[in-house]
Amino acid sequence: MKKFLQYLLVIFFLLLLVIPIHWLLSGDSSEVSTAEARTMVALAPAENPNLQRAISLFREGNITEAAEILLNLYTSRSFIEKFERATSDQFPLRMEMIQFSRAFDRFVINISYALTQDKVIPADMTNDIYYDKVDNQLLHPLTLFNQTTKENIDTRIQNYTELIQENPELNFYLYYHQLLENSDFHPINIHFSEADRGQSFRYFEGQMPDALNYEKFLLTGMEDHLKYYYRTDHHWNVYGVLRAYDEIYELLRKGYPEISPKLENEGIMAFPEIDFLGRMARITFFPIDGDDFAVELIDIPEHQIIKSGQELEEHSRQIYYEGNYSTIPYINHFNEFYGKVTDLIEYSFDNNSDRNLLMIGSSYRIALDPLLASHYNKTYCIDLRYNTDFSLSEFLEDHKVDDILIIGDNTVAFDDIEYWKINP
Repeated sequence: MKKFLQYLLVIFFLLLLVIPIHWLLSGDSSEVSTAEARTMVALAPAENPNLQRAISLFREGNITEAAEILLNLYTSRSFIEKFERATSDQFPLRMEMIQFSRAFDRFVINISYALTQDKVIPADMTNDIYYDKVDNQLLHPLTLFNQTTKENIDTRIQNYTELIQENPELNFYLYYHQLLENSDFHPINIHFSEADRGQSFRYFEGQMPDALNYEKFLLTGMEDHLKYYYRTDHHWNVYGVLRAYDEIYELLRKGYPEISPKLENEGIMAFPEIDFLGRMARITFFPIDGDDFAVELIDIPEHQIIKSGQELEEHSRQIYYEGNYSTIPYINHFNEFYGKVTDLIEYSFDNNSDRNLLMIGSSYRIALDPLLASHYNKTYCIDLRYNTDFSLSEFLEDHKVDDILIIGDNTVAFDDIEYWKINP
C-alpha cells in the first residue's frame, strides 16, 4: 500500500507538470471553450517578458538564473492568480473531468430524491439551476420579495422620479417582461413563504411615477412561459421577441403618433439541424433535449451599425439566413444570431424620422434593437453592466435623444441598484 501511494503521488505531480512543460514547448495554449462560451486562460510566455526570459535561460542551460527569475515570479500575487487559472483551464482532460463530476452530482441527487415525490430537483450541486421533470425544462431559482427588495424598488422609483423631473422634455418608457422566477407559477413557490409571486412588480406598479409610460408582459401560467421562453436558456424565443416588438411598438406610438408602420414578419425560419442547448444546459451539462431554434423573417431596412466604436460590415442575422452557422453543441445561438451585448451600439437609419431613441437593457433587448431602431433616425443601445460609469446627463450632452426606453425583468426594471440604477 505504501508503494502504491508513492506511485500515486508521483503520477499526480507529473500531471501537474504537464501544463508548464506544454507551455515551454508550445509557447501558447489559448483556445475557445464552446461549452463555457469563453476563451480559456493561457499563460503565453510572449505576454510575460520575465517568463519568456526564464524559458530562454532554461534552453541555454543557465538553470540557476532561470530558477531565480521563476522564484521571483512565483512570489507575485498577480502572476500566481493567472497561473492558477491557466493551469485549471489548460489541465489535460479538463472538460471530461467536469462532465464526470456533473454526472456524479446527478447520481447523488437522484439517490437523495429517489424516495421523495418532488418533481423539481437540482440539476447539479454547484449552480442554482433546477430540473423540472413535468415540463422537461431547466429553471432558475425563484426570487424573493422581502424588505430588502422593497428598499431596492423604492430607490429605483426615486431614481426614475429624479430622471423624469430633470429631463421634462424627454419621453420615458418602460417595458417590463416577467420571468417565471418572478411569477406566481414557479413550481417551487409553495416551499418559500417569501417567494416573489409577482409581488415586486405590483409594489413597483403601485408607486411608480405617473410620467413613466409602461407596458407589461405578464405570464398567465406555465403555458405562457413555455410558449415565450426557452427550456434550456434564460432568453425569450422568437415568439417572445415578436410579442415584445408588437407591444413596445404600441407603447412608443402613444408619444410618437407619426411613427412609421410596424415591420412585417414574413414568417418563422426554423433550423432543424440545431439542437439549442442554452445557458442553463451549458453550465450544468444536464442531459436534456435541446430547444428548437427558430427566428423571425423580417426585412429590416438598410442601416448602419456601430458597435463599440467599430462599424459592422454584416449583421449576424444575415449569416444565419445564408446557412452559415455551427451545429456544435452548446453554441450560444441566441447571441450568435441577434448579436452580443456591448457597452454601446449605435444604429442609423436613412428614413424620414427626425427622432432619436436611447434603449437601456440586457441581452433580451438585443433581439429588438434593429426592429425598434428602424422607426428612428438614430438609436443608441446601452447595457449598463458594460458601461458602469454611464451618466444620462453626460450622454445627453453629446447625443440628442427624444425617447428613452428601458426593457427588462425585475432586475433591470426596478430591483437591482448596483448595475441598473441609471446615474443622473
